[in-house]
Amino acid sequence: MAIGANMLSLAASGQSQSIEGQVRITASELMSAFKLPPILQDISKQAPSLEINVIADNGVRDLLRREADIAIRHVRPDQPNLLMRRVRDEVMGFYASTTYLQNRGQPTKADVSSHQIISFVDEDRMLDYLLPIGLDLARANFRLSSSSQLVALEMARRGLGIIIAPDWIAQGSTDFVHVLDEVEPFSIPTWLVTHSEMKTSRRIRLVFDHLIDKLS
Repeated sequence: MAIGANMLSLAASGQSQSIEGQVRITASELMSAFKLPPILQDISKQAPSLEINVIADNGVRDLLRREADIAIRHVRPDQPNLLMRRVRDEVMGFYASTTYLQNRGQPTKADVSSHQIISFVDEDRMLDYLLPIGLDLARANFRLSSSSQLVALEMARRGLGIIIAPDWIAQGSTDFVHVLDEVEPFSIPTWLVTHSEMKTSRRIRLVFDHLIDKLS
């Protein structure tokens, strides 16, 4: 019954042709803090009556339950009645601050077990990925972690450990240096998702299409 009510609400929202009202975008903290603000600045100039609410959340919000109107995700959605577009692949790398390198030296693949890595996902998930690519790591290498990407990034900035981050975070920054060059860079997909009924709403469509254009 709850799902049915949500579908009726979504259908009603989809009929709105006014470029005003609220649009809720959910994205990771890093995307919300660093990528979305200039994009939203452009949208606000084009549609000044829109009310845009950014839900900075590293989890996955349920669009069918109206927890958001548009989602920017790094996993492909598997729910029905969703419109999705793969807009970009984020190239990820290992980064350390100049402070960390001054105190601990340049890490290598051979001695990475003597270094600290700051994580914003649980240690087991990190090990599941890093061990198969030949990095000799254990839980002891992840003594500092945070569920917040921004907190983890600040820890790394202050020299507390190495962090895995998108290349665009560190490009042009004097705070971070790319390390572990022996490790092949890897990428994760970025999906833009909305409900199929929402695509008929002018305000949702305007924001969705603008995000496609700017994130692609």
